[in-house]
Amino acid sequence: MQKKRVKRVICLLASVAMLMSLLTGCGEKETAQTEGSGSEPVAEKEAAAEGPVRLVYMTSWEDKTEYNEYVAEVGKKFAEENPDICSGVDILPVSYSGYEAKFQTALASGTYVCDIFQGQPQTYHAFADPMPEEFADWVDENVVDYLKAIGTYDGVRYGIPQEAGNFQQLYINVDMFEEAGLDPNVPPKTFAELKEMAAKLTQYNDDGSIKVAGFGIRYSGEGQGIADKNLSTIHSFGGKMFDPETDTASGLANSPETIEGVKWIKSLLDDNITNTEIGVPETAFGQGTAAMILRESWVVGYLENNAPEINFKVYPIPVVEGQEAVGAGNLFPWAHMVYKDSPNKEVAWKFLEYLYADAENDLNMNIAAGYLPVLKENYDTEYVKSRKDYDSVMAVLDRGYTPCSDYYVEEMSELSAIFGNAILEVLYDESTPEDAMNYAAEQMDIVLQEE
Repeated sequence: MQKKRVKRVICLLASVAMLMSLLTGCGEKETAQTEGSGSEPVAEKEAAAEGPVRLVYMTSWEDKTEYNEYVAEVGKKFAEENPDICSGVDILPVSYSGYEAKFQTALASGTYVCDIFQGQPQTYHAFADPMPEEFADWVDENVVDYLKAIGTYDGVRYGIPQEAGNFQQLYINVDMFEEAGLDPNVPPKTFAELKEMAAKLTQYNDDGSIKVAGFGIRYSGEGQGIADKNLSTIHSFGGKMFDPETDTASGLANSPETIEGVKWIKSLLDDNITNTEIGVPETAFGQGTAAMILRESWVVGYLENNAPEINFKVYPIPVVEGQEAVGAGNLFPWAHMVYKDSPNKEVAWKFLEYLYADAENDLNMNIAAGYLPVLKENYDTEYVKSRKDYDSVMAVLDRGYTPCSDYYVEEMSELSAIFGNAILEVLYDESTPEDAMNYAAEQMDIVLQEE
């Protein structure tokens, strides 16, 4: 499986060169500047130096500065309590755009690039150190139940889940609902109702162009993101991306149910309920140019910080009549892992244990980012219970887990890119739903069946 993965890694050479200029080889000295951590540049050090070490945490969450600053601050406390082994933790942020190729190249170099990194185990398990057994048992016992699979691959735990609530929920603009004569306390229960309400919520300019979309869709970005944001709709219609047990996409990626889900998304464009100019869903919703969107729990914090004037409610994703309700699935199982080629693995694991042993750290990190915490005990806190998505999250968790959990295979990034790009072809009238999804299924089968 790993050979299949390596064969398909495409290196973004310019970006990688920029990253590698910050990271030096094993045994060489490095000076990586921490951004947003409020700390000094990473101290010069030998990769295998004796005495206290300064840990480096590599993350693609470059914009989550408050989250990163909190990690660095806990690193400072860890160093104060363990001065014989650690002098602190510095943050190495990597631009999210094209981060996967940068991470792949840096981690595959076999040189000292970091001690801890953020990533997805199905993609990076070959570069991750297996979690110590005692810590792994603690994680299994203390994280929210539906997150237990996050951080694992092929039965081995490599990391601890980094965030919760990473599944699609329905956000509605309360004021727009009331202005349209709709009750914001009675959200759409089905996708048919969602479309009916969206049509009533859409506002038009004098020339007939859309001023406010009744429902904002994800139509821009990389294929994997397009797949992730639209899969919950496709799952609701009974569709699926592929079957990892049989290494087959045909019959699933192009099933009648999948095609019906894609057609529903496209119908919002065809019926002039939304368009491909309204903007990224959460941005449009925050700007008051979309009345409803589907997004994850992090948008609660985003809206409170960036659009406090927006009066909104959050509900579980609607269902399709005759189909099972969608639960808590996603394509981005983020986890904190330790780099297997780090000379400081033992210290890195001690820091991660220290970071999560105090539930306040899990809570404060996620408060800083506007996210939900990952530890069970934090779900009894006022922060979680007072969130606008609390009731929705509890309802979705009661539904269980969706087929997304089955997609955690080494080839997932490539497969979801093919699937997402097929959806884009439909949205931009470059192909019919049937032709686009049939071609995607063929291409995905080739990937799945490679030796």
